[in-house]
Amino acid sequence: MTDKALRISHTEANSTLLGPFNRFIIWVHGCCFDCEDCLAINTRFGAYKEVDVNDLAEEIISSACEGITISGGEPFLQAQELSRLIELVKEHRDIGVIVYSGFTLREIENDSEKLPLLKHVDILIDGRYEKNLDDGRAYVGSSNQIIHYLTKRYKESGEKYYLASKRKAEIKFTPNRAILIGVPSKNVLNMWQNLKSKSAGVNNER
Repeated sequence: MTDKALRISHTEANSTLLGPFNRFIIWVHGCCFDCEDCLAINTRFGAYKEVDVNDLAEEIISSACEGITISGGEPFLQAQELSRLIELVKEHRDIGVIVYSGFTLREIENDSEKLPLLKHVDILIDGRYEKNLDDGRAYVGSSNQIIHYLTKRYKESGEKYYLASKRKAEIKFTPNRAILIGVPSKNVLNMWQNLKSKSAGVNNER
């Protein structure tokens, strides 16, 4: 992989399920964690594509999104490439950035290789998924995960958005696969697991 390419599992150009306002969602491929019952296991072991950072930046710039949400997989394993992507987009548009990471904020702050991405992040939702701490709270996988407002951009809208009492998710069907978007309720998760058991071609993206 070149320094101008990102390993991507999937992108979604129009969603309100992973952050306030209309968002361009990027699920990166590759993860260093092994969380029990991870919902996005295919972003670690499944198929991926290498995407040129410049091409993806142009796609985001031309979209109707207010901002981007980056999940995975583990975004901070590609911190340099994602930082460059955001810089390219911000040369043309003012966008907000939300990142889901298995690393904690403290771990990221203590790692110089991860800091280039962190400086662009408005909201960081951090921490490994802990199955025994999954209490059904909206927009996070388990109760140990913290929503950090690193800038003022989403302070008001984010606090309202993340107060939701119920989880929201959808299963989107494409010609080649089905994609899970959002943090699912038990009902949606059961439906998703049934789909996975029936089709080896189904992919799961949080």
